[in-house]
Amino acid sequence: MKNIISIIIVAAAFSCNQPKSVMPEKKMETVAVAKDSIEKDLTKLAFAVKKDLTCGMPTSAGVSDTVTYKGKLYGFCAKECKEDFLKDPEGHLAAK
Repeated sequence: MKNIISIIIVAAAFSCNQPKSVMPEKKMETVAVAKDSIEKDLTKLAFAVKKDLTCGMPTSAGVSDTVTYKGKLYGFCAKECKEDFLKDPEGHLAAK
């Protein structure tokens, strides 16, 4: 019985001293997305109105930013137009 216990202790001691396997470090990859593909995806969206509510430009001419307001999607030609809309969304919607 002492032999079995001795073997178990020796086996446990050696197993603890074994080098641990190291998982290879995962590297984050940067994925480049073409601006054209993003713009094509934006043209597939169903907007609540057919024009930029700030400057009046038609959404069919190009959308670079969007916002969802009261459950509806609005497209804007530029970040600045979106920011202007967000300052007074009800005012812009009343003027459409």
